[in-house]
Amino acid sequence: MSFSARRPSHFFDPLIGKTTTFLLKGRQANIGFARTMMRLLAEAGAGCSILDLDAFYSSNAGLVLAPLADDGESSTIRVPVPGSDIEEGFSRLFEASQEVIVIDSLNSLYHLTSVEDGSSRSRKLTFALSALSYLARTNAKAVVLSMYRREGFARPGPNRSISGLSDVTAAVDIRGSELTITTERGSAWPGGRFSTRAL
Repeated sequence: MSFSARRPSHFFDPLIGKTTTFLLKGRQANIGFARTMMRLLAEAGAGCSILDLDAFYSSNAGLVLAPLADDGESSTIRVPVPGSDIEEGFSRLFEASQEVIVIDSLNSLYHLTSVEDGSSRSRKLTFALSALSYLARTNAKAVVLSMYRREGFARPGPNRSISGLSDVTAAVDIRGSELTITTERGSAWPGGRFSTRAL
């Protein structure tokens, strides 16, 4: 069932069928973005499946997930056990029934895919993002990836940044009570911008 079949979502509808990386300036921006996103999910009457690689959502559950408490349908959070195989937690995303899949964070996914063999890090991450893009397109899902904007290991040119592996890259800016998202690559919202009240 699509968002439009429930309640229209000006935020999520343009993301259906895509992977989108949201670039954040730091932890406080991530909290503001996550809380606001959960409010938008609740307003759409939907839930999400979260792969919480940094234990960010689970450690801030009372603050971040509060908007889903009454209005959202079931949401799940998976936090991989330290030292466990990341592929197992990642593969469970493909079983998710919710229309929104959240991975926090792409920075951590990048590092965790190279725990055993750093030389294949780029190949593994490229495969993972390609698989998520396929999942989004074929199952009408929105795949949301958060990422701190510190891509020091990414270089311009042929070695594109890891945020460039998703279908859309967007920058998040929170000023006072307003959250503004600007598309840097790919297409999503009309005019490439989305603004809403920040929580």
